[in-house]
Amino acid sequence: MHHRITATLLMITGLVTAAPAQFAGPGLSWTGTLGASTRSFVPSCTNLPVAAVSGDTITLTIWGDQQALFGLFASTGANQCIPIPPLGNGLILDAPVVTVMFGLLTQTTPCLSCPPGLQTMSFTAPHGLPIGTTLSVQAATYGANQPAFTVAITGTF
Repeated sequence: MHHRITATLLMITGLVTAAPAQFAGPGLSWTGTLGASTRSFVPSCTNLPVAAVSGDTITLTIWGDQQALFGLFASTGANQCIPIPPLGNGLILDAPVVTVMFGLLTQTTPCLSCPPGLQTMSFTAPHGLPIGTTLSVQAATYGANQPAFTVAITGTF
């Protein structure tokens, strides 16, 4: 009888334990106020396309472990996948690559299906960009205590 009670208590404890995050990241999202949005929490050598609008306010969000170091990078294209050990995934951005910002993922989210830490950056795309202008972004940070590149996202104006 004692074993049955112990087994039942263990099972109940397992059922009420907090659910871990479904995706550990790192992830990257692009959210436009006038244009489309896209995101991925699964690091892969993928370049996600998004339609962008001149004059739009665009918010980029980097997702990963709380208080993790991150870097956000930009280029005019993303057509490769170059592994750079010890980082997971690979650099997708084409040369030249510029650093947009870096720091710590200091914001948090209660979303259980998202990585727990995040940082956002917003900018307004200039009016009058030539049709077909592209901006590609990619980040690097920690997800589940593992350093990795995110997917790339390319906005075409």
